[in-house]
Order: sequence, then structure tokens, then C-alpha cells
Amino acid sequence: MDNKLKEDIDKIVDEVISSQMSNQQATLIFSLDDPDAERKLKKMLNVDNYYTVLHDFSQFIRNYLKYGDGEKVRFKSIDGYKEIVPDYKTMEYVREMFNGFLNENRIDLDD
Repeated sequence: MDNKLKEDIDKIVDEVISSQMSNQQATLIFSLDDPDAERKLKKMLNVDNYYTVLHDFSQFIRNYLKYGDGEKVRFKSIDGYKEIVPDYKTMEYVREMFNGFLNENRIDLDD
């Protein structure tokens, strides 16, 4: 994600939080003639899908670490379904990296 987009999103998040606290409304205006603005709008409109993917992945890691150590993990790839048996330390590392990325971008899946 480029710095400009990150700054724009941070500004929007801060404005939304501010408007929720003061019970005001916010209106976002995009010039659809600008391809960058159109891409930003599409990203914002898909925020629920992004959240769902992040939440589902977080739960997948949690459930594996809590219940599935040593079990096969089945996932769909380009070539069809694959099965792997990840080790516990690898999954802990994946969780740490995932949570680090969430924290760096101020994303709290519990909000």
C-alpha cells in the first residue's frame, strides 16, 4: 500500500471516529474521472469483505494453534486442493507476523 493511500485512509478513519463520537455524519466525495480515486472508492466499498478475510484467517490460525497441532490443513490452490501438516512453531510465527501487520496498520479485529 502506498504512503499516500495509507495517509488518506488514516485521515478517513480519524474523521469517522471523530464523527461517531460527536454523533455527526461524514460525506466522502470521489471524482470518478480520476482512476486513483475510483480504486480508492472500490477499496472502501469492499471494507466488509476485507474485514471478513482478515477475521477468518485470524480464526483459522487461532483454531489451529488451540486444537489442531499436528493435523492436516486443507486449502485450495490453483492446481486444486492441497493438504499440508504445518508444525506448531511455523504457525506461531505466521500468527506473530499476521498480528504484527494488523498492529502496524492499526487494525483491531475485535472492534
